Amino acid sequence: MPLLSRPALSALSALSASAALVACSASEPAAPPVEGELVFVRGGVVSPIAGEAADGEGQPLPGGGRLVARDWQPGETVSLDGIEGVAPREAECLTLFQVDLGDVARLVAMGGSAPNTALAWSPGGDRLAVGSYRGEVLVVDGWTGEVQARRQLAETMVKALAWSPDGGTLYAGEQSPDAYVRALDPATLGDRWTLRLADRVESSPAPPAEDIYGVYTLPAAYGLLVLRDGSLFLTALHSWFDAAGTKRNLSQALRVSPAGEVLAEWPEAPVAVTLAHPRLDEDSGYVAFTVNHSADGAPPEGLPVGGVQVLDLETMTPVVGVLNEGLAPHFQEAFVWEALDVDRDQDALLMGFGDGRVRVTDLRGADRLGLTTGAPVMAGEVPIHASVGWGFLHGDGLVYSTGRTLIPWGAASPDLRPPSSHPAENTVHHVGLDGTPRWSWSTEREIQGLSLGPDGRSLVVGAGSRGSDSRRDLYGAVILDLGGEPGRSGTERQRAVCSTEGPVFFRHAMTADGRLALTEHPWREEDESVQGSYRLTVMR
Repeated sequence: MPLLSRPALSALSALSASAALVACSASEPAAPPVEGELVFVRGGVVSPIAGEAADGEGQPLPGGGRLVARDWQPGETVSLDGIEGVAPREAECLTLFQVDLGDVARLVAMGGSAPNTALAWSPGGDRLAVGSYRGEVLVVDGWTGEVQARRQLAETMVKALAWSPDGGTLYAGEQSPDAYVRALDPATLGDRWTLRLADRVESSPAPPAEDIYGVYTLPAAYGLLVLRDGSLFLTALHSWFDAAGTKRNLSQALRVSPAGEVLAEWPEAPVAVTLAHPRLDEDSGYVAFTVNHSADGAPPEGLPVGGVQVLDLETMTPVVGVLNEGLAPHFQEAFVWEALDVDRDQDALLMGFGDGRVRVTDLRGADRLGLTTGAPVMAGEVPIHASVGWGFLHGDGLVYSTGRTLIPWGAASPDLRPPSSHPAENTVHHVGLDGTPRWSWSTEREIQGLSLGPDGRSLVVGAGSRGSDSRRDLYGAVILDLGGEPGRSGTERQRAVCSTEGPVFFRHAMTADGRLALTEHPWREEDESVQGSYRLTVMR
């Protein structure tokens, strides 16, 4: 399975609200463009001359200069404000601003991974909402980074954020003892209503400070999808050890009105599995989500454990549940994380597995396509694999990524460093639904998330820290173009490399005009020192 980010519980209880307020009090504008030079970004050109210049157009930038929307071709000579420049082969990425999200050095020093962070652009792209693992919610100006509103929530990690269709309400989902879903006023971040999910899936106490993984034992809101009519879909999930030391699961899918009323649920009562990562085909009224089981004892019957459940949104009734078996001999169970999607027009349900396989069925559960891209192969006497962590359906094809090389947990020595790289390591794949490979793109970076831009063709590939390579120029994101001529290779589809100082979390977000929001986090060097910052970075 993919290497999941696990925030430190220590900071949830040890950091004070006042410290968090100081940490997030201001944004940092980017350095201004170089005087006398044009900067060529995706779909635009940045002039170093701000305000009303010769062309009298464009968006002023916080660090100086202004952005003018303009298509350009490599090698083209472009003139703007009396300045000429020759367009490069690949677009540059210009940092607009950064916002400090607080001190997470203790988390990293204790061996924790990337702190979970939620990002959501408002419908018009004028505001960006940020939810941190420290429990803060911020709303910042989408061009300058000015903090417009900020709120510290108690004993909480912000699991998900979403805006109402009109931008008038911000919804936040917690992972906390109460697991509140909150409807917030974006101007003040005050509550308009709350829904306590712990009333459905039970509560558990905040874990001790030294337990850096314990936040994931708290109940949580997963997914938090906002539908066109303003209602919400989410899954309530709780996976924990009770007072008797028994590992338990409880979960339920909910549809909630814009006023916070639960309109429907599935199943009728919470069930002993984990339902997570919903994916929506709203045109058809279908939603798909993973079904897994980590509790003691046998899983409940009648549910597609290790697979995916599809519901009809209107009636909250099952359409199809697809079961999967583990890939013997190295995997006893199948596990789907965030590589899933549903498309009724294409009659397709996509599932990518931690063991490196990809499976596509129709919406009656019959197989259409099976791929073994990252499945185990032998490196001498040691099996190695590359998990499928993220993926989605795209027209008549599918896009998915394989991660770094791992040794299956079913092997004799899973803690050893893999003796060699899996041939599919850290690769983005585009394959037709008929199984025809279209292109692939491989990288030295460790892939951390795939995000599709609102234009339907800009693919953001996050780049996180590597266990065996600490080169800092590998951090950030790469933007690939899914559109254009079908015969282009993966390399030819690379539009820009957006480098950051630190590795990024796997949640990223892009506006319709191409602004990219990333969350950087610190990392540990080989000498155990902690480097880098926990901060929001917005680039164009």
